[in-house]
Amino acid sequence: SSPDTTTPSRVSDSSFEFLMTELLRYVERSTPPKGDSPEEAIFAKEMAAAKMERMGYSVGFRLCERLSQNRVFSAGGKDPAAVAAAAQLEAVKFLCKEVWIEVFRKQIDKLQTNHRGVFVLKDMELRWLTRLPANRENSRVTAIQMLAFPCGIVRGALANLGIPAVVSCDFLADNQNMAACSFNVKIK
Repeated sequence: SSPDTTTPSRVSDSSFEFLMTELLRYVERSTPPKGDSPEEAIFAKEMAAAKMERMGYSVGFRLCERLSQNRVFSAGGKDPAAVAAAAQLEAVKFLCKEVWIEVFRKQIDKLQTNHRGVFVLKDMELRWLTRLPANRENSRVTAIQMLAFPCGIVRGALANLGIPAVVSCDFLADNQNMAACSFNVKIK
């Protein structure tokens, strides 16, 4: 008998957490500090985060390509600026629903926009960060490096849809809940 192709396959959360941990270790090992100074250590951490972001970009680009195969992101109308803004909003909503569900098994918790190319995507419990202990500086550094990956996913998914963007991330609660964060998206 042929395999069942109607049921999507899923990776267990713990397997994915182990993969992310090992990916972070690999990236840190591949970008060691060049010296013993604190500045060199900070630079190495920033380089590791940049490498994680590039990996996330690649994943987001390819994932969006697969998820949006039969979808068109455009709006009717005569005003080109209004059409572009509506298409951007539709693409970001797609990201918040379809892409986020595929990666995190839930939609983004809250989407805000100023309707001028700035979007804030809030996830009150990003599953990759739920096990990090609060109020620890090393947890915060790890979370920042790990958050570079979903920032890259967001940027890559939007790039695949023809929307270049700058993406950054902030924590919503001051070291109390490492998993509550917002992704700030500025369309170029």
